[in-house]
This record gives sequence, C-alpha cells and structure tokens, in this order.
Amino acid sequence: MKIKTYKNGKNGYTAYLKDLGTGWEAGFTNGGNKPIFVGNFIHAAEASEWYQIMNAEIAKFNKRFTVGTHCPTEWYTSFMGGHLYKHYYMFVNRVLTQHCRRYEQMVERETKKYRQMSKNWYPGEKSPFLKAS
Repeated sequence: MKIKTYKNGKNGYTAYLKDLGTGWEAGFTNGGNKPIFVGNFIHAAEASEWYQIMNAEIAKFNKRFTVGTHCPTEWYTSFMGGHLYKHYYMFVNRVLTQHCRRYEQMVERETKKYRQMSKNWYPGEKSPFLKAS
C-alpha cells in the first residue's frame, strides 16, 4: 500500500494505492474519512501509472487553484474530485484504446491461422459449438 498526504490550510487529504482482491484501487480522501475519488484497476502497472499521474495532478491543481481560509471545504473537494475524474477518464480512455487495438490484432492473427488450419479439416470433422440447455 502506498500513501501520500497533502495539506491545504487546515484540511488534510490522503492519496493511496492499495491491492484489493485481484485488482488495485487508487483513491483520494478528505482526511481519510470521505472519499473524493476512487478508481479501480485490474493491472498493477496501470494502477501505479495512474497513481503517479494522480499525485502530479493533485500538486498541479493545488498550485493553480489556491484558496483562502474561508473557502468552503465541501465545494473545494468537489471541485478537486471533478478535476481528478476528468483526468482519470482521459487516462482510462487511452489505456482502453491500447487494449482494444492489441486484442483486435490478436483476433485478426488467430482468424488468419484458423482459415489456414481449417483447409486441412474434412467437412465431417467440424462440429458445431454446443449450446447451453
């Protein structure tokens, strides 16, 4: 589990990355109590990459949008959460595009291999896929 803490005035925030069952969870909480952002991943490498991006985005956000002591905490955390989710979905979109491209190429290769192999089969050898009853 990785944890990084942030302070904005009197408010404390925590960014974390932990393994969760067979996957990974990256999140950002308001003092460990209220979740502001939660993202789930299947692959550890993607979760680690997002955790690094998330921490960089938190630092950029805090530099760009500094607030005074009378700023409503709930509004600020909502604003920060929206910013994190925006960048999270941009990251997920990029990662899913890579996975989609890789599996499309794999299916094309396997289809080509199937066509080559099926030329050597007799018509009686081909059996239909069994349907569930």
